[in-house]
Amino acid sequence: MSLEPEALIALRRRIEALRASPCDMAHESIPAGPDGDPVRSTRSPSGFARVGLCPDAGRATNLACSHTMARYALRDAIKRVPGEGDEAVVAALHELEQTISLLDHRRYDAESRRAGARLAEADVAPGEREIAALVAEHRACVRRAGELRDHVLRRIDDALSRSRIS
Repeated sequence: MSLEPEALIALRRRIEALRASPCDMAHESIPAGPDGDPVRSTRSPSGFARVGLCPDAGRATNLACSHTMARYALRDAIKRVPGEGDEAVVAALHELEQTISLLDHRRYDAESRRAGARLAEADVAPGEREIAALVAEHRACVRRAGELRDHVLRRIDDALSRSRIS
């Protein structure tokens, strides 16, 4: 069953409001204290604090955020506006979600290793390179999230065009 034009327009507005922003998983960063050493935390298994999650408003619309619900809106739109290659698009979205989730954990692990090296007065350069590589991987995910969003918007536009013709 196809959606009425009004429903398609509302869905389009919802998807159009979503963004793919390069947050670089900054919430996984370990803050430095006044002495430059990593801040400790007894509540964290690694022993280090985190800077904390981004504000709710940003997470709510950022498709590339590890802690967003925005990708559910994208999945819902794919299912509500069927098109060619539905399974492939849903699979691409699922793969993106998994990649972002793993990157998120890998970023904190790398941050923890760098913090440990700093406290041990060891070379922190390997940790910094690892973090930079993870940020670059995340930025590739940001691009893919934006491409998926644009694909869904085109599907909605096509459905709107077909509804105007009929």
